[in-house]
Order: sequence, then C-alpha cells, then structure tokens
Amino acid sequence: RNQIYEEVLTRFRSLIDAGRLSVSIARGRMVINLPQDILFASGSADLGADGRRVLAEVAQVLAEFEDRTFQVEGHTDDQPISTPQFPSNWELSAARALSVVKLLVDNGVPPENLSGAGYGEYQPVATNETADGRRLNRRIEIVMLPNLDVIAEANPL
Repeated sequence: RNQIYEEVLTRFRSLIDAGRLSVSIARGRMVINLPQDILFASGSADLGADGRRVLAEVAQVLAEFEDRTFQVEGHTDDQPISTPQFPSNWELSAARALSVVKLLVDNGVPPENLSGAGYGEYQPVATNETADGRRLNRRIEIVMLPNLDVIAEANPL
C-alpha cells in the first residue's frame, strides 16, 4: 500500500505542487482531494474548463491502475440549496460526483472501476462557521478502494 501511495504522489507531483489537488491517507484509504472551486461554479454540477483539464490529467494516472477501483465522493458545505434541479446538498454533491465519474470515463478510466457517491454536508473536514472552512468542505474526493482480493489471498478462511 505504501508503494502505491508513493507512486501516486510521484505521478501527481506537478498537480500537487500547483495546488490543484492533494493526496492523503484518511480512514485507511488513499484519497485524492480536489477543491470544488477549481471544478464547479457555486450551485452547479457542470465542470468548468480548468476542472476538465485537471481531471483529464487525473484520469491518465487512474487508468494505469487497472486492478483498482475508485469511488468519487462529492461533498458540500452546510449552506442550504433548494432549486428545482438540486432540492438539497445531497443531490448537488451526487450530481457533482457523477459529473466527475463521466469525465474520468471519457478520459480512459474503465467504467467498471468507478462509482459515485454524494455525501452532502455530512462529512465536513473543517468548520462551516467560516468562509475558509466552508471552502474546504466543498470538495470532490477520489478514493482508491481496498483490493479485497489481495486481503483474502493473504488471509484465507
């Protein structure tokens, strides 16, 4: 797992150095974190040009991990939204995650290796009491899911 983490860090170095994404280990999972402000306009699930470029680079790296699956997770701050398209933050976060999934597939990541999930405002990483905290909570995370086949082989029943 450490080897894969180091490999991902190396491949994403230019995007990390440019502040476009970060890579971390959270709750035992490798997480690629993309701030919402480079991907989406407020209240929208349509990817902007800058976000499309960054995600195309991300897709090139993810496509090389053919034996791994990834979950794209959408997160929002706690500011209420209520539009006909997005009655709540859950719908907005799920729509954003699926927009990212579709772009990753269009750029070479096998669809069978991807899933999308919307968490709304329910997994904050910072306080929602400040503008900076809310900005940190509005994010897309791409999580490399554990390869359970490897675990099962190492620990047969």
